[in-house]
Amino acid sequence: MSQYNASIIVLDKFIQATRDSGYKGTYSAISELVDNSIQAGAKNVRIKIHMGTDEHYPMQIAVLDDGSGMNVATLREALRFGGSSRFNDRAGMGRYGMGLPNSSLSQAKKVEVYTWQNNNKPIYSYLDVDEIASGKLAEVPLPIAQTLPEAFATNIEKSGTLVLWSQCDRLSNRKMQTIAYKLEESLGRIFRYYIWDGINIYVNGKAITAIDPIFYRSNNGGIRASLFGDPMEYEIGLPSNNGGSSQIGKVIVRFTELPVHEWHDLPDEEKRTKGISNNAGVSIVRANREIDFGWFFMGSKRRENYDDWWRCEIKFDPILDEAFGIAHTKQQIRPQEYLNEILTPDIENIAKALNYRVRQAHLQLKTNERSQDAEQTAIQKECLLTPLPQNIRKEKYETILTHVESQDKTIRSITDTPNK
Repeated sequence: MSQYNASIIVLDKFIQATRDSGYKGTYSAISELVDNSIQAGAKNVRIKIHMGTDEHYPMQIAVLDDGSGMNVATLREALRFGGSSRFNDRAGMGRYGMGLPNSSLSQAKKVEVYTWQNNNKPIYSYLDVDEIASGKLAEVPLPIAQTLPEAFATNIEKSGTLVLWSQCDRLSNRKMQTIAYKLEESLGRIFRYYIWDGINIYVNGKAITAIDPIFYRSNNGGIRASLFGDPMEYEIGLPSNNGGSSQIGKVIVRFTELPVHEWHDLPDEEKRTKGISNNAGVSIVRANREIDFGWFFMGSKRRENYDDWWRCEIKFDPILDEAFGIAHTKQQIRPQEYLNEILTPDIENIAKALNYRVRQAHLQLKTNERSQDAEQTAIQKECLLTPLPQNIRKEKYETILTHVESQDKTIRSITDTPNK
């Protein structure tokens, strides 16, 4: 009888299947690498999109940071699916240990990692989809000392990590410029709190600007949104695994109103550029990192065009991951029913109130516009009126005026003024 392989994972099929799981696209996958860099204490994260030598998939993506770096054991563990020194650690952004290998192989067939500490020579290891699928690679290769690629060998800090994707066969876009532009937009929003706190993220040498989807901080200088009411705070209990006392996590909800009167007349293209049009919704933030943006906790409230003019942000403690239904990819939520029951009534009612306020503001603007249009029409049509006769004698004019004054108090009050 031949030996039967009863391993829990059929490795060649697993590696192919896992490439299709979890990530919305290149931008969410790269966010995982930025998570790792920030959690490693990096102050500068540099993303480079460039062309390599692969004939079929020449584009490569690299993420270089000045974080704490890794030793041999940590690097090998970081390249394992589920391997992590921070597994189930809710103090930071990471938790499951799937980020580096899963995000990388969702976009590229090969991921290489160089990392160094205390000015020592970098150590290197990798994963390769084709080698894993063929059975050539069954475990993470033992890290070896390796010189950094020439393109990344200058201006290196005493510690750090370089993650390099090659054979990128599943990128969201084929043009480098498109990927760079969309990275600036998505990472600027996802990591806005970290950028405000001094973390620098670069894409092809350009520093990313923080983007606030609720407009409470001005994105382009000048006018910004205003808070609607005070932030609402909720303390939510979770039953512990051993049946003991509940763990308590905090949720903070705040709403903002966009400046309707100031931005109403902006061209449609500028409204899209600013992020006003077609962006109604709620920003979900975990550990100062945006997880999702969408139409959450709105109950029966349907989304309308007027809802573009207000925003909501919900920040929650990582202890509430289960309540919000956070997956290992950290890019979407699936709220539990009990959380919906707590948050939806307040959020839905405030959303309806804000919708009404925006509707009234637009109605007032339209009324003012109609009034101005009527005034302009009167000015334009004035030339069509029959002009007053110019050859009337002064004596006759005064007689007519005296008669009119006697009939109309308003005219009489005007002619009685010193400028008569």
